[in-house]
Amino acid sequence: MRSQRRSFLGWDVAPALFVLLPVLAGGGEAAAAEDGVRRDGGVRRVQVTKGMEITAEGAAVVVAPGECRVGRQLVRVTRAVTLPVAPAPIITVQDEALKLSPEAPKWWNQGTRLRGPFTGELTAHGSLVPGSLQIRREKGGALLQEGEDYLLDQGGAHVGLGPKSRVTADDTVYADYRYSLLRMDTIQVSPKGRVSLKQGEPHISVPVPPPADPGCATLAHVFVPYHAARVAPEDIYPILETPQQAVTRTTPGRIPKTMAKLRAGQPVKIVCWGDSVTAGGTASKPELCYVEVFAAGLRERFPNAPIEVENISIGGSASYQWCYPEKSALPEAWVPICKFQRILDAKPDLVTIEFVNDAYYNEAQVEQHYSDILQRLAPLGAEVILITPHFVRPDWMGLTDLRGQECRPYVKGLHAFAQTHRVALADASARWEHLWKEGLPYMTLLHNTINHPDDRGHRLFAEELWKCFE
Repeated sequence: MRSQRRSFLGWDVAPALFVLLPVLAGGGEAAAAEDGVRRDGGVRRVQVTKGMEITAEGAAVVVAPGECRVGRQLVRVTRAVTLPVAPAPIITVQDEALKLSPEAPKWWNQGTRLRGPFTGELTAHGSLVPGSLQIRREKGGALLQEGEDYLLDQGGAHVGLGPKSRVTADDTVYADYRYSLLRMDTIQVSPKGRVSLKQGEPHISVPVPPPADPGCATLAHVFVPYHAARVAPEDIYPILETPQQAVTRTTPGRIPKTMAKLRAGQPVKIVCWGDSVTAGGTASKPELCYVEVFAAGLRERFPNAPIEVENISIGGSASYQWCYPEKSALPEAWVPICKFQRILDAKPDLVTIEFVNDAYYNEAQVEQHYSDILQRLAPLGAEVILITPHFVRPDWMGLTDLRGQECRPYVKGLHAFAQTHRVALADASARWEHLWKEGLPYMTLLHNTINHPDDRGHRLFAEELWKCFE
């Protein structure tokens, strides 16, 4: 939410005039339920038949007149409806005791983290209110000087000792600051034609839009970013399509040996190989990591086949480090476990490969390196499913907004490699690319605000993997 054409001077809401019309035979969307309301991904979606465009107006959104189908009625809204949107919540912290790190604050893992905007793994990137941080050696004492006594990484909300600090890494200092939360609101329409906004619960990183009230259906979601006081056009997310309408390049039919065993009720061994996402990165429970969700769903689909799924992964690793540990500067803790031989020793029928940390590869490098991986697996006769990576921080992907298209050379390389070598592909990336059409800015599915998905994001991986088994 950023500057707009004008702001509202008040919070008056014009009431909507509505007329209930009989539902006409035919027309509408083929996937509509009997009562005329979509139920996809847990969202009951309004079917707009005319008008009802949503625009940003200062600290509000305006829904234009039009017609939509809600329940068994075709509803006509005859007057524009102005819906105030509350600003992003701001939290004030006073006298937070901390010690300044001797290392300069940088990236996501260097320096002392401010505890208020902590996501459970990292501090929420971009949440610290600019200019709000004040650090004192004593409560109520004189201010320490940024740039001299301490350094600040504004984006990451990390601090560290400055070049001329009057305190040491052993001294306790006290910080005052403010940070913002995120929120998702829902624009809903009732069966009687009332258009209203339902405010969501604020969250530091993964706000969830509230469901429409009983009997109502969702027209759109409104994203309230950090520090926002006004609505920007790009923060309005009409629900344009359903999850089922996402077009992906996932490839059923390319794991024939595994499928034959499953259908025959024979034992199948699957290895899920990957990095921190495969290791479970920020799933709320182990069983909600995509590997476990995938395994559970596969067992439901093939109840007569004994299915063993082994998770072989290390957070922070790239596939090259597993293949060539002797050429990689591995952390000491990784040395005994970051070995491709672990995959061979597991003797899998099928290997799934997920490495968002390989995203620095270009198309030619994908062909070279992943050909090496296939050659290593060839003696086992194991089949392979490549998983395209989820979306991460926009600036890491070269995106300027949250509606951007997948443009990473690595992903293009995976598509080309899968086609050339006729290996299976689970196109999770395309599902993340589609989220904005479902009314969701993809960043609201990144629990650590950088690169680790929440439970909803993990499930997207599992859903694309399941398609390979159709």
